[in-house]
Amino acid sequence: MLATLVPLFYEDMSVASYCLYAQKENMFEKPHMLITGKYDGAGSVVGLEVFESVSEDDLVANCSIIIPINNISLFSNIEQQLKGFDGRIILLIDQSIKPEESYNKRLIDLKSKGFKIALKDMPLANVDDFKFMMDDFDLILINADNGDVVEQAKAFKKVVPKVDFCAENLHTKEEFDAAKESGLFKVFEGTFFRVPINKSDTEVAPIKINYLKLMKVINEPDFNLDEVAEVITQDPALTIELLKIANKLTINSNIRSIAQATALLGQKELRRWLNTTLLSELASGKPNEITRLSLVRARFAENLAPIFDYAMRKDELFLMGLFSLLNLILDMPMDKALEQVGVSNEIKNALINDDGIFSPQLEFLLSYESGDWQEVSRLMILHDIEMDDVYEAYVEALKWYGSMFIQ
Repeated sequence: MLATLVPLFYEDMSVASYCLYAQKENMFEKPHMLITGKYDGAGSVVGLEVFESVSEDDLVANCSIIIPINNISLFSNIEQQLKGFDGRIILLIDQSIKPEESYNKRLIDLKSKGFKIALKDMPLANVDDFKFMMDDFDLILINADNGDVVEQAKAFKKVVPKVDFCAENLHTKEEFDAAKESGLFKVFEGTFFRVPINKSDTEVAPIKINYLKLMKVINEPDFNLDEVAEVITQDPALTIELLKIANKLTINSNIRSIAQATALLGQKELRRWLNTTLLSELASGKPNEITRLSLVRARFAENLAPIFDYAMRKDELFLMGLFSLLNLILDMPMDKALEQVGVSNEIKNALINDDGIFSPQLEFLLSYESGDWQEVSRLMILHDIEMDDVYEAYVEALKWYGSMFIQ
């Protein structure tokens, strides 16, 4: 099985929902999936296990959970499969569900049991056919790939004035700004929040310069633990967090000094902890999803290392994933951003030029993250990768993210 979580945002860039995209089979191993893949897992909600693997506090707390269903799974035992989500489920139906009374009756039944209903890929020309069902919808997703979302929303608003809208597949900041300024949309989805910065004259805020200097030191192949410990002691927040993590790793012991903590962790673990912690600090003021995505990418990339026969270089792959959004965090082009933290040429080549020995892993994790199952299936065949190994690598990354900051 393959499964990923895609965020939807409120206009303040806080996460409103996570949409589950899942696929049961490798499409290229089973070619019929290319045609009938939308009915994959009919009768069951595919990929729901992902939500059993993530921290309620760190990922889905207060968020709606959007579950795509089709005309077959609509009539499955959804109530039992989605038990325990406390009215936060939005069922996303597609065009396989027709404007017929049998479907409408089932939707009304599900709404009476606390589910919300969303609709996607609805051509405006077909709205009249669904008019008798429209009062049952809570959210309509309007696709930017089909034209100006604002103009589409205005047309839909005339027909369904009480339904909320989501602008989906927004690819640029300009598209997001236009949709937000229209006041017609409640939520937003797309890659707009991670579009690269192209300006080269951006300066890093002075408060973050020391963090960047420290990251550059620890990413050297061999750094001095005592020097790093001295820098950490000058930052109370870092000192507290380092002592906490060091004490979590010990039994019947009480680490009381930074020197003790750094010695306990050693170069490898100290490098990892500082990179993740400092990146989170650098990303303060950015959408929380930027930090989450960077960290999940880092762990996912590391977990993919043995799958791609790079087990001996998993630490570099961790850094590649961790710094894959550094240009957004520092508001500067990727080449300039990577100069600030110091990484290997292989990482630079992958992140700047999409080339080199790590580029296949980067391509794979980005395709997986976006739920491009056709491309993921192709790459699994190309690299002789087992689906279950990939799924386990992703789920473990979610678990790691959910647990790493728990006190």
